[in-house]
Amino acid sequence: MKRYVILIFIFLLISSTTISQLAYGQVGKTLSQGIYSARDANLKIGSPMAAKIDSPNSRVIIIVIDSDQQLQELIRLGPQSPQHTIKPLDYGSSIIIFGTSPVTFT
Repeated sequence: MKRYVILIFIFLLISSTTISQLAYGQVGKTLSQGIYSARDANLKIGSPMAAKIDSPNSRVIIIVIDSDQQLQELIRLGPQSPQHTIKPLDYGSSIIIFGTSPVTFT
C-alpha cells in the first residue's frame, strides 16, 4: 500500500511541475534588438500574436521574413501605437527587431 501512495505522490508532483511549466511558457516572450528565428525564440507557431513595446516613449521596427526570404510584415511601433497583431508565423520565419525598447510577444 505504501508503494502505491508513493507512486501517486510522485505522479502528482511531476504533473504539477509540467502544468506550471506550460502555464509559464504562455506568459509572453520579450526580445531585444536582434535577429531571431521563430523556432529558436520559442514564439507561437501557426497562430497570430500581439507585439507590444515595453517603453511608451520608444520606437521599434519589426520585420518578419518567411522561410523563402520573402518579406511578410514590416511593423513600426511608436508611442501612439504600442501594440500590433502579427500574422501567424511558420517554423522557418525570422524576426528582425530594430530599436531601443524590448518587444514583448504574447
